[in-house]
Amino acid sequence: MSKIEDFAFYGASEHQYIFQVYPIGTEFKDIGGVYIFTRREINSQGGVVHNILYVGRSNSLPRRLTRLHHKWEGVLRNRGNCICVYSESNDWDRNRIEDDLICKYRPPLNMGI
Repeated sequence: MSKIEDFAFYGASEHQYIFQVYPIGTEFKDIGGVYIFTRREINSQGGVVHNILYVGRSNSLPRRLTRLHHKWEGVLRNRGNCICVYSESNDWDRNRIEDDLICKYRPPLNMGI
């Protein structure tokens, strides 16, 4: 499946991260990165809104982003329709970015809601 768009998310640090947005079910190359499950909607002004459901990280996106993901059912129950991906090979940086985004957005599936 092809990329939908690039989208900017900001961490609690106010750092901007440009994610590539794909439909749920996309198969990815074997790279590491940070990912966000979202429900993408068009708002009343015609702009795009991403409701963040879950933020995670992996050293292998194709092994992590499958129907076996521990939050998959929650993502579908919350009408998730996109996976946003930020490529990052360094594990320490993936950890830092994931924490920064969770701290800012407090995604419901990360908070156990």
